[in-house]
Amino acid sequence: MERKNRISNGQLEALILTIAIGVGVLSLPNVLANILGNDGWIIIIVGGLVTLPFLYIMYKLNKMFPGEVYFEYGKKIVGTTLFDVFNILYIIFYIFMLAFEVRVFAEVIKAFLLDRTPTEVIIITMLLVSSYIARKDFGAIGRMAIILIFIVGTIMFIFTILALPTMDYTNIFPLFRIGLGDIKNILKGLGYISFSYVGFEIILIAMAYIEKPKDSLRYSIKSIFYITIIYLITFFISLAQLGIYDTKRQVWPMLSIMREIELPGFFIENLDALVMSAWVLVVFGTIGPIMYISGIILKSIFNTKRHDFFILPLIPIVYIISLIPQNLSQVYSQIDTMSKILGTFTLFICPTMLYIIARLRKDG
Repeated sequence: MERKNRISNGQLEALILTIAIGVGVLSLPNVLANILGNDGWIIIIVGGLVTLPFLYIMYKLNKMFPGEVYFEYGKKIVGTTLFDVFNILYIIFYIFMLAFEVRVFAEVIKAFLLDRTPTEVIIITMLLVSSYIARKDFGAIGRMAIILIFIVGTIMFIFTILALPTMDYTNIFPLFRIGLGDIKNILKGLGYISFSYVGFEIILIAMAYIEKPKDSLRYSIKSIFYITIIYLITFFISLAQLGIYDTKRQVWPMLSIMREIELPGFFIENLDALVMSAWVLVVFGTIGPIMYISGIILKSIFNTKRHDFFILPLIPIVYIISLIPQNLSQVYSQIDTMSKILGTFTLFICPTMLYIIARLRKDG
């Protein structure tokens, strides 16, 4: 394998971060506040902990097939025909993921920046831009993640520091008001938060290209830890700035907070535009790699040598699906259904099942 196509463990860590923290982070405080009130942060922690054993399973599964990609070696475990059925389920899931990401992205951009630009134009523009990196090799995607995480991290750090003086920390309380009756709500919240951690499964591809695969589990766990911290900060900032009732009422609480924060000295008048530009990079860092994964899956299904010529045909499919929901409520409702059904199977059940079968065959 060419050295330029290799990635470091640091790039893997950045890649998981950029994929996971997409459009979902904007609505996360609202959803969790409506499910569990001030204790919505518990769902974030539980979601991160639930992710870890499946991350470990994926790591162990990849170690059994060094230098190979999950969507290829899966055929060795359960046979070509059955795994192609799994691959079809995977491609459906990721196409819907792309449609959700780009539709919410378009709605946010239209509401806060380009109010006169048609939603269709924003969607097709983002898909075309993202397709550029999706057609590259995996090494290029890893290098992109490092650049994006540095830029986005710097801007978000500044935003957090500026938000601290204007917070009312009493809005965070009361905490720990949950009982046994809230277990159902926590499980309901896990169905949503699992979507917010989508991206950790990139390890199923990345370990075929990693320079030091034995260290990849440690870096992947670190990325889950950082994602959890970012979500917790986002949730508590929303509570402290807006209070529980406004957090429940506003679909994108963080965007409202962006508009209220001003830089000392007023040398930048619209801080929200700066933060929004960072968020655009975050979404690019999510959509590009997911399009790449979709191309790899289609490459496996059609048994071709390259994935890049599948990327452009994906664009009209994602574009049409993204415009099917009539409003944001339908968008979030549909992705909730997809994450509970297809997401559960593709991210948790399928890799676990393949690992168990591979272990049984190896031990047998």
